[in-house]
Amino acid sequence: MPLTPAKGFCAPPFIAWLDRLPRRSRALHRLLGPDWSVAYAFLAPTLLLMGGLIAYPFLRAVMLSFTHTRGSGVGPFVGLRNYRFLWRDRFFREAVWTTVRLTLFSGVLKFAIAMVAALVLHRLGARADVWAGLLLLPWIMPTVVRAIAWRGLLDPLYGLVNRILLDLGLLHRAVPFFGTLHLALPSVILVDVWQGIPFFTINLLAGFKSVSEELYEAASIDGAGAWRRFLHVTLPGLRHVIIVVNLLATIWTFNSFELIFLLTGGGPMNATKVYSVLAYDYAVRGRQFGLATAVALSVAPVFVLAMAILARVMLGSARPAPQVPANATRLVALLSRGLSRLKQGLSDVFWWINDSVERLFESVASLFRRWLPYGSRRRSRRIETVAASVVVALLLLFELGPFYWVLITAFKSELQITLWRSVLWPQPWTLDQFRSLLGPQQSLLLWLRNTVLIATVSPLIATGCAALSAYALVRLRWRGAALLANSVLITYLMPGVLLVIPIYQLFIRLGITNTLFSLIIAYPTLTLPFAIWLTMGYYASIPQELEAAAMVDGCGPFRTFWHIVLPLGKPALIAATLFGVTQAWNEYLYAATFIASEGRMTISLGLAQMIWGDVAPWGRLCAAAVIMSVPVLALYILGQRFMVAGLTAGAIKGRS
Repeated sequence: MPLTPAKGFCAPPFIAWLDRLPRRSRALHRLLGPDWSVAYAFLAPTLLLMGGLIAYPFLRAVMLSFTHTRGSGVGPFVGLRNYRFLWRDRFFREAVWTTVRLTLFSGVLKFAIAMVAALVLHRLGARADVWAGLLLLPWIMPTVVRAIAWRGLLDPLYGLVNRILLDLGLLHRAVPFFGTLHLALPSVILVDVWQGIPFFTINLLAGFKSVSEELYEAASIDGAGAWRRFLHVTLPGLRHVIIVVNLLATIWTFNSFELIFLLTGGGPMNATKVYSVLAYDYAVRGRQFGLATAVALSVAPVFVLAMAILARVMLGSARPAPQVPANATRLVALLSRGLSRLKQGLSDVFWWINDSVERLFESVASLFRRWLPYGSRRRSRRIETVAASVVVALLLLFELGPFYWVLITAFKSELQITLWRSVLWPQPWTLDQFRSLLGPQQSLLLWLRNTVLIATVSPLIATGCAALSAYALVRLRWRGAALLANSVLITYLMPGVLLVIPIYQLFIRLGITNTLFSLIIAYPTLTLPFAIWLTMGYYASIPQELEAAAMVDGCGPFRTFWHIVLPLGKPALIAATLFGVTQAWNEYLYAATFIASEGRMTISLGLAQMIWGDVAPWGRLCAAAVIMSVPVLALYILGQRFMVAGLTAGAIKGRS
């Protein structure tokens, strides 16, 4: 029976024309694969974008790192002088050490807190879905809004944290947390942990739901306690999720720029200057483009190693192992044997300590159960449920509290803010800050118009390219598909500070800097790799029998894609579009580099300029943050199901 095209997806004439393109020679089929010509047609838009705005800028960045470049052209070749200078430079070594400390402490804290949160939410069952949805809000909010929230909370004059500590007698005078040498980095780590907990928690919670309950029942029958079930059932079941989320978070934190730059600018006295901020300072403030790219490439081996592991975990390792010399094979075998013995020794020590402690706790627990009446046991289970609810409430207070502070500050008058009146509830609520912000002399509405235009066009470009290229990578047979799939993941995690300099030079030569067009064509490259990765996972779940039936009925690959795959892939495409909109709404680095005039600023760039004033107008900043958050919040409410599914798709199930 012929397949009927999906309603609303009538193929335009050029789709049928593509299906009638002649097949290439058999020699090319043998060399490049049977579907190579069709695959290249699907991949053409993506290759154009990724080649022009990712691959070329990366290669140019490598070249610039060996030159003394200060302008739009390429300066004289200096060999390794930039790298030798950096590794002798105290400021660069301190920046790398600061980056390592931020990544290490933030990663450990995020994982530990999120694991507890996921355990508690999983225990609450169906009620956890609402709380998990609320928990994701800090992760999807724009970075500039997060920065405004925490700078406002920790402000020495008008911040809530200082006021509480002063009232409790824990401080004798207000402390500028982001301006104090020994408190600045811990404060940045606190904010990074706050913004990273939702990502960890949502993915771990989804991982818990994928672990079979039968395994827990079998372990309980065998006499395993809660801790042993966690070690032997939960952790092995979450192994893939734990590896993926930790590697992703490590790379993101290691390459982080925007939040740190907006919170501290790298200060005070370079206490929070990570390598990305140092590279930005060299490039934008010092115009030393060669040295800036050398900074970014000097730490490249760290995230290249992490990305290689991540690509192997997420995309599988079905490719044959490369041939290596016999001497290298013996050396690798010797090292592997030594590492295995070390791992086994550490494992034996861990389990000896664990068994000793567990036996002690089990003895205490058995005595407790022996003397505890049945009714008291029921009460203890109620207490456990109440305790779990309290933990969730505290976590939500920590995650949503900064946004509540922004909200109420936006509706306070200047008198209430400066005189510290109506601290937690404005009395009366007033729109004074919004009237001042939207006055005729202000540019907020212009910034909003620019951002809406960019956030509408660029995600559509990225999603359209992703829809085509993901089909070529998942369904078509051609040589190079696995290599390109790995490249997509690597480009998604590549630091923006490395690419922004050569892209800026390219745009100078094209004459499109300080235009909205420069952001419209640059932003798709930020979301295209993620959109491809997300869509690939969804396409892989579509039964191939549907496409085979369409082929039997006379559809070529393009009409099959248009009538069958595209309609069924709508959830993934919606999720990719929503993430693209939030990314374009949120982005700061490219806008700060490409845009110079106030009339062409995006809202994130405009608000950042307000933050760096001599005296921060907290009322107007919070009002602007509320206005900036409303579209993102509306999109999240409408597409929460798609966004959460898209966020967890890659972590829960790897591709083989």
